[in-house]
Amino acid sequence: RREAENLSRLRHPHIVRVLETFEANGTAYYAMEYCEGGCLNELADKRGGLPEEEAVGYAVQIGEALAYMHAHKMLHLDVKPGNAMLRGDGSVALIDFGLSKQYGEDGEPESSTSVGGGTPGYAPLEQAQYREGRDFPVTMDVYALGATLFKLLTGERPPEASAVLNDGFPAGALRQRKVSEATIA
Repeated sequence: RREAENLSRLRHPHIVRVLETFEANGTAYYAMEYCEGGCLNELADKRGGLPEEEAVGYAVQIGEALAYMHAHKMLHLDVKPGNAMLRGDGSVALIDFGLSKQYGEDGEPESSTSVGGGTPGYAPLEQAQYREGRDFPVTMDVYALGATLFKLLTGERPPEASAVLNDGFPAGALRQRKVSEATIA
């Protein structure tokens, strides 16, 4: 129910639309728009990575959705290509707000649920170690957006954050695919 309530308050062209919420048999349900194009993860896997311009275009759309969420004091906390669906017109809709967290204007969380660990390869180190009361950490979604772009460009799951910390950013995988230095940076 919390996911449906959070999602139904968001009105943005790159966030999936909630069509209806209801409770039955002691369970909360919601119906959302159907996105017929499948998820970006399947697209990147099928094509072995996407051309830079296309991948960056999708990342910009997801970034716009995140900027809107952050302006409304909400974190997604599970940004990844599997949670970005393509509509028939080629636009992207961010889905799956099960880990999302709403914050008040004072930066304090509005619920006592803890921040989940996220998806390996997409979640930054601080997400697994995050403790409430330490501001409004939009950087967690930003890291996941960068990891999403890496997957879109390479077709490969990004390394876990601990590997990036210890071994460095895998820029070579991007250079092999002729990704521009500006995008790599």
